[in-house]
Amino acid sequence: MGGRRFWHFQTWLCFTKKNPEEPNERSRLIPKDNADSQQVPDGEDSEEEQHSAYSCPELVVTKSMSTKNWPRPMTHLPTLLVFIKYLMFITNFVFSVVGFTILGIGFWGLIDKQSLISEKIGSLGTDPMLFFILVGLVICALSVSGCVGFLRENICLLKLFSAGMCVLIVIQSVLAIAFLSFREQIQDSVKQSMMVALTRYQDDSDLRFIMDEIQLGMECCGVQSYQDWGVNLYFNCSSAGVHSCGVPYSCCIDPLENGTVPNSQCGFKVQEMGETLAGSTVYLGGCVPQLSLWLSRRFWDIASGFLLVTAIELINVSCAQRILGEIMFGKNTMEGLGRPKHHEWTFTDQK
Repeated sequence: MGGRRFWHFQTWLCFTKKNPEEPNERSRLIPKDNADSQQVPDGEDSEEEQHSAYSCPELVVTKSMSTKNWPRPMTHLPTLLVFIKYLMFITNFVFSVVGFTILGIGFWGLIDKQSLISEKIGSLGTDPMLFFILVGLVICALSVSGCVGFLRENICLLKLFSAGMCVLIVIQSVLAIAFLSFREQIQDSVKQSMMVALTRYQDDSDLRFIMDEIQLGMECCGVQSYQDWGVNLYFNCSSAGVHSCGVPYSCCIDPLENGTVPNSQCGFKVQEMGETLAGSTVYLGGCVPQLSLWLSRRFWDIASGFLLVTAIELINVSCAQRILGEIMFGKNTMEGLGRPKHHEWTFTDQK
């Protein structure tokens, strides 16, 4: 490695070092069309050749002109930029692992539920697992391009990474503004979505899992109240099943039997009870009011998290642009120091 770097350095000297006695010295590299016209008689060496042989004796110019063997520019980043480069590589590597994990969860959910078979492919568009797949793909695409781009100092990947991060920042900002501007409309959409989830509670394992987690975590029942479970075919009071006029176990104040097993009968016939009696068994309030209250209480926490994520994304873009600028500067510098613009020059070892 040391010898190869010395050869690169010596090659650079060959094209940049001037003879102090001849400040207007011609370049050692001459076009092949003019090579014959500038030959020196046999036995005589011009001062230019003597100086070139002294500067880089192992290199001579031949008439077989090609840039195959021309040394590629080597980017020498300052110490601070080297630290930033590997820090960004580690950061994007961690995010790529997270992205692949989310993507794997999404595909695992689709395969486990057999959502890709012909009988269920029609309802694939409403499958919650698609959300995991979409988020995983976005994270993977950006993180992998950033990870490889920073590590290999690849101009194309760094530009792709910067553009993708900028688009993501714009989308996040638009969604945040829309959320603050259309809260009432968003709340109505959430109500409608949750009513659909209540209706399909027994038919879709994903929706059942989501509703149970929301009701357990937020200590609520239904959309607006526990009576909303009457829209479900199995929990409707006209149903002849064991769940008739009841609610899921996740609505109960004490949902676990013996502290470990879900008690599916804790909400038995709750819809027929009055609010006072039912309130001793299940939560009476709906999840939409609880969700609105939770968002109001956690607003500044959510805003701080959003700003932190946006700041991390901006730092990534800034670092990518800084590395890009250094790479382009080094590339342009090498070209300005005499790298041939046409595929006409080559080097061979002097024997």
